[in-house]
Amino acid sequence: RWVVRRTEIRGSGGGGVRIGEPDDRQPDAFGACERNVVEDCHLHELGRIFAPAVGVIIFQSGGNRIAHNEINDLYYTAVSVGWNWGYQETPCRENVIEYNHLHHIGQGRLSDMGGVYTLGIQKGTVVRNNLIHDVTSYDYGGWGLYPDEGSTGIVMENNVVYRCKSSGFHQHYGRENVIRNNIFALNLENQLMRTRDEEHTSFILTNNIVYFSTGNLLGSSWRNDRFVIDRNLYFDTRAGTDTSKMKFAGATLEQWRARGHDVHSIVADPMFENPAALDFRLKPGSPALTMGFQPIDLSRVGPRTARR
Repeated sequence: RWVVRRTEIRGSGGGGVRIGEPDDRQPDAFGACERNVVEDCHLHELGRIFAPAVGVIIFQSGGNRIAHNEINDLYYTAVSVGWNWGYQETPCRENVIEYNHLHHIGQGRLSDMGGVYTLGIQKGTVVRNNLIHDVTSYDYGGWGLYPDEGSTGIVMENNVVYRCKSSGFHQHYGRENVIRNNIFALNLENQLMRTRDEEHTSFILTNNIVYFSTGNLLGSSWRNDRFVIDRNLYFDTRAGTDTSKMKFAGATLEQWRARGHDVHSIVADPMFENPAALDFRLKPGSPALTMGFQPIDLSRVGPRTARR
């Protein structure tokens, strides 16, 4: 176990911090390089020679905590967790990614990236209380929260994600992830995306606020109904509260509910303090509070040393 704390990494030709090794075939892979901490660091101006570098990457390693960091000004993913494609068991588990400020990622240079990117089965991994914004890809794949191939058993909660090119949340394929109590706001092309139809439950997406003024609510494939989506608040500033103008993967709200989705969700203005100024605090009386949304406190996000 080792700790990286109150450290600045700036102007790197590659990435910032690497934990573990890609190979999970070693005899001690499930017990090696565990429970490391990266906290209160500022990692920026990365990937100046090797552009696909990552701010913090966790390979075959579990029990790590990546917290209270600021990671910005790089051309690829800010925090990447996991290195297994598919549904085999993996040493990557019980990682906690929390209270990080991840922003100005991609910057139009590369594609297929996320503020937080995950791979494979990750029992007990939690991504929470992060502020993620301005993820801009060259072509496809400027995503905020991005559970990719085989991502399973991950909880993503209490994150604020805005102004991402492709969508705030995108799951390529995975199983039974929980996406709850997040704010997805002002993402450009889509707000939520799901790529692959599989015969198990992709995810449970509940109690989120989705607020947008461009693009689609739902992108890519939502065909086979093997997902749980309910008790969310949606608001498209172009349509207001006119539910007939909001489309759910091409369906009206009534058609969508007939398929069993968003039965208890509402279309309403969440009453943010000042969304034009990117202030997503909720005013008293917000309908989101009535439906059980828990306010997200961003005052603890980022390096704590900067506030001393």
